[in-house]
Amino acid sequence: MAAPQLSFTVTNNKVSSVTGYDHIDVTFSSDIAYTAFECRATKAGENYGLGVGRLVASFSTTPAGTSRTFEVYDDDLVNGDGEYRISLYAQSEDGGWNDNHAFIPAGSSGLLTADGKLVLCMRS
Repeated sequence: MAAPQLSFTVTNNKVSSVTGYDHIDVTFSSDIAYTAFECRATKAGENYGLGVGRLVASFSTTPAGTSRTFEVYDDDLVNGDGEYRISLYAQSEDGGWNDNHAFIPAGSSGLLTADGKLVLCMRS
């Protein structure tokens, strides 16, 4: 089964309860059409995966190359201050899910976005 390959950009790497800094915008697209999409937030060190953690955003059937944008708010990071893993999951039309495509990896030195920026998200 083919799995969607996602590319994305984010507007910032920190989220705070301070107005104006209380969210980041995430824009993503897939190389193939997908029938379902989920973004999930889990605190560093906790279990993560499809269906695990706080559901931040979801979308239904979307053609390949179509950009979608959503926000990750401080209220989505429900387990207190610290580092969070934000994971993007997409299901292809033949039922295959992409591997956990995390853009904020816990316990790593970071991951680069499509525009080459290091991504790390912390709630402060």
